[in-house]
Amino acid sequence: MSPIRPILAALALATAALALAARATAASAAAPAPRDILASAFAVWHMDAANRPAAASPAVNGRVALGRPLAAADRAASLARGGDGLAARFDGGHLDAGPAFQPRGDQLTLLLRVKPDAARLPNGELFCKRQGHDKTTFNLYSNTGALGFEFCTENAPRLAASIRAPADALAAGAWHDIIARYDGRRVTLFINGLAAASAPVAGRLAENTQPILIGKNLRGEIDHAALWSRALSDGEIAALSGGASAVAAAVADPARRAKIEAVTGKDGLTTVDQLRAARDLRAKLAADPHRPRYHLMPPDGFWNDINGTLFHKGRYHVMFLGRQAPDAATVLAGADNDRPREIWLHASSADLVHWIHHPPAVAPVFDGTMPRGIYSGDAINDAPTPTLIYHVPNLGTCISTAADPDDPELIKWTPHPKNPVIPYNNQPPEVRVFDPCAWREPDGTYYALVGNTNKTPGYEGDSSSLYKSRDLINWEYRGPFYKSDRKWTPEYSDAACPDFFPIGNGRHMLVMHCHRPQNKLHYYIGVWDRAAEKFLPERHGWMSWPGGSICAPETLLDGKGRRVFWGWVYGHRTSDAWASLASLPRILSLFPDNTLRIQPAPELEILRHDERAFDNIKVNGSAPLAGVAGDTLEIRAKILPGKTGKFGLIVRQTPDGAEQLPIWIDLDRQTLSTDMSKSTLDPKIRYATASASRPEWKKLTEAGRYTTSQTAPLEGIAKGEPVDLRVFIDKSIVEIFVNDRQCLTQRVYPTRPDAKNITLTANGAVTFEKLQVWNMHPTQ
Repeated sequence: MSPIRPILAALALATAALALAARATAASAAAPAPRDILASAFAVWHMDAANRPAAASPAVNGRVALGRPLAAADRAASLARGGDGLAARFDGGHLDAGPAFQPRGDQLTLLLRVKPDAARLPNGELFCKRQGHDKTTFNLYSNTGALGFEFCTENAPRLAASIRAPADALAAGAWHDIIARYDGRRVTLFINGLAAASAPVAGRLAENTQPILIGKNLRGEIDHAALWSRALSDGEIAALSGGASAVAAAVADPARRAKIEAVTGKDGLTTVDQLRAARDLRAKLAADPHRPRYHLMPPDGFWNDINGTLFHKGRYHVMFLGRQAPDAATVLAGADNDRPREIWLHASSADLVHWIHHPPAVAPVFDGTMPRGIYSGDAINDAPTPTLIYHVPNLGTCISTAADPDDPELIKWTPHPKNPVIPYNNQPPEVRVFDPCAWREPDGTYYALVGNTNKTPGYEGDSSSLYKSRDLINWEYRGPFYKSDRKWTPEYSDAACPDFFPIGNGRHMLVMHCHRPQNKLHYYIGVWDRAAEKFLPERHGWMSWPGGSICAPETLLDGKGRRVFWGWVYGHRTSDAWASLASLPRILSLFPDNTLRIQPAPELEILRHDERAFDNIKVNGSAPLAGVAGDTLEIRAKILPGKTGKFGLIVRQTPDGAEQLPIWIDLDRQTLSTDMSKSTLDPKIRYATASASRPEWKKLTEAGRYTTSQTAPLEGIAKGEPVDLRVFIDKSIVEIFVNDRQCLTQRVYPTRPDAKNITLTANGAVTFEKLQVWNMHPTQ
């Protein structure tokens, strides 16, 4: 299902936008006057303190000043639209109109004439009747700067539709006529008479006892608001938006297209333009000193979350969330918004090292039904036909199967016609429909983990919901999958991007992503009780710590019976050309005591060249490694520890030490750590301990919000046991393995091109019994 529309389709959509304006122009002559249209509403709120709705005057909550006279031009515009020339000033307060006004049936139109102080609105409900997604009749809202509209129906109580306007849809200090229309078949959001977003949807409006709120958290002014229990015509919408001529002028405004194309890119580029852009981008990427050379990563652009890993006919397949926006013509026609959204990119390899990139495996449809794209999921373990399972926001859990299972490259995938197979709506209230994974038992039964939490009392914190099926289409909810424990994870933890699989020794492993306080990766090892349909965790561990950036994991079982792992490694600097990469492939297994064993895939050794080897180097302090330098290396050291003290390597070091990354092993404290305090001279590079969007961020002091080190536990190394240290350096990523018992992943951003030196270091006497350094061939 390709998201790329042919140019002819783009032209057709642009023509449709012009036709809409033409229809509005033709209908305007027959449309009633704006005041008469407002009079036909079942509720109108003018902002005159002395003349509010007769049925229920809204209560003022917080900082709202009613009855402010508008200046001459604004007053004329208000009167021309049926207003009264008065407005209300909102400074974080809102109006509460009570629950009496309840739209019913399968049609609705609402209007809000608003003048925001800033183009990026604060989060809040501008005009709503709701309390959470499960108690929503309608909601015109702003969230993370976007303007959106959503509503529920009787058959979709959690949300029937949610649409968003393009970026920068509103201008600061300007009046906007915002209208949302639902006609029983489609919902459309209009801004100043132009369709800004739409989606197909059907059903009778859900009812609730919540009050209607107006202007919540708004900083700006409101002229009037209104509700109709019918769908206004295009002509009526044009009349309430300044008239057909104003709408036609807005359609023809070249600045509108330019604003949208700044987000979506330009439609209809010639081959010459495409070639020039491709060459320029390749040159830009090649010149970036921080872009890795032998890690798996997309050829360009931002991406996140590893997905859909599987081994099929001798090839390793890895998918990940890229981004793609609709074409500009689709946005201009109001068929969808301009938000770049998640799409499943796809790469495969025959050797785990050299990768080719295929067309996207799963892509959203740009018709308004998937405004947030395709979210994370997995390949279904042991499915007879390669099958992907994934989450589509507001729709639910979906599946796609390989169109040609005999194709080792698995180029084409077919979404199932009955998607979503686990609908977002109509699930038990404790279930959160979100990232899934699934597997097939030997008897043919399928199980799926759905969501990152379960609200069943007693299952607070990270958990998931277990579903069961015989055919992948009809699923039965079986309850929460496992119970987390506060000795291991805080209550705000979650289990996103799950992957569940047997790991040996009669145990199963669950790896997953945690969103708070920042993106991290954690896992459980335990027993899968098939009879009880519960997972019983026995131990828990993290694979990232404050200062690190690996998360969103996936694994596969390959033809050699190995469990191969990748994680998404995000960055700490901004680039408009690329971001993020996959960790090196790691082999996961268990030691006899059921602790986790982590090894770099041996296939990486084919990249080695120019070996330099050293024997019996005694270190007590610092010992620069003369004649050895590089930023795409593998280093392996067998170290004989002394009686006490810590030891390790310093990498990405400038000759004067101004930039450097020390790697420390402390067997007394049983830790593996990196020290980023001098890793870069770039003051913009900071390693946050929490995401700024998370509640924990606000609770931290400025000093507590950032760290200059990452520290991992290092257990299981016996006293006197030699240390096997392996360090993979690839430009801005360093991956550190110690005795197969721990792996620490670190991003680093030196500014100087001479930050390539290596120093051996120890606080106390140690012996580097054997040291090997290889340059690594690029695979990009």
